[in-house]
Amino acid sequence: MLPVSSEEACPSGSASTSGGVSTQRDEDAALALYETLRTKGGVPSEELYSAADLDDAHGGRGWRRLEDLGLIQVREGVAEAVDPDAALARAMDRYQVNATEQLRSGVRLQRVTEALLTVYRPAVQRETREVAVEFINEPRRKQRTRLDLSETARESCGSMHPGPMPSIGVLEASLEHDRSIMARGVKSRAIYPMSALASPKYARYLHDLADAGVELRLVDHAPFDMLTFDTDAAVLAADPERPADAVIVIRGAALMRSFLAVYEDCWLRGQTLERASTANADDADITAQERVIIRLMASGLSDDQIARKLGVHRRTVQRAIAKLMDRLNAGSRFEAGLKLARDAEFAGLFTVV
Repeated sequence: MLPVSSEEACPSGSASTSGGVSTQRDEDAALALYETLRTKGGVPSEELYSAADLDDAHGGRGWRRLEDLGLIQVREGVAEAVDPDAALARAMDRYQVNATEQLRSGVRLQRVTEALLTVYRPAVQRETREVAVEFINEPRRKQRTRLDLSETARESCGSMHPGPMPSIGVLEASLEHDRSIMARGVKSRAIYPMSALASPKYARYLHDLADAGVELRLVDHAPFDMLTFDTDAAVLAADPERPADAVIVIRGAALMRSFLAVYEDCWLRGQTLERASTANADDADITAQERVIIRLMASGLSDDQIARKLGVHRRTVQRAIAKLMDRLNAGSRFEAGLKLARDAEFAGLFTVV
């Protein structure tokens, strides 16, 4: 029985051709089928192979070849030959349709390419260029970079200092610099550790800073040293545990948004100098530094971790904790933590202002 489609005419494994001999045999079978159709006119599909004196295997491959060339068609179960000129005209029509679609696709590809290369790639490149990270460890260059950035600031400068506090000489020079910045109309803000109030000289400096017009907040502890300049750049300690070593300079709005959010979070958690000074005076038995140590201890930090965060010696932390345990009549840090959690006398130490 004659198949009426290429799939049926060429079952898997029976229609594969390889080499010139097989291809020629397929062409010969196709020609035999075509001449039979031309000679006898329409031939019922099931009779065509036998009419051309072909077995099913060769007949199937010949049928497939005629279909590929467009030289055969089936109407109501009868196979008919198609004139070569008509088959050629149909092939040309198909080619022209495909060529037209390819031309349209080429135009679309050109437009897409132009948009990607001339509009969107430059936009991404501009965004990438706006983000820059620079590592600086040379002391003179670090100082020069800080000064250059502060001189270019037009709206605000912010600083965050987790401690330990630098020398008074360094702080006085910083105060003069803050005055010069504010004289240009630049808003200046600073975040310092609450423990600075425990030292008379640092407490006096903080009051001088506030009197000069710097907006000031005091926090238990801050994550790292940071200077911000408008919304354009920031200078961070490359290693928070060793802030004096190297710095990282961040530029670009894409990165600055995150660091400014960190700064604002610390600012909102901080206390004003007046409130912090009053709280410190009302609780003379517990110094500001001890208050910070208590909070960090209650957060689960070890003595070494607390000492590194506050920039103090480990023995200072141990003395503060021993004093606290004695006051709470606690036999261990764990017991002290439990009592801190439920003792109303210490509840104010954990209030976020």
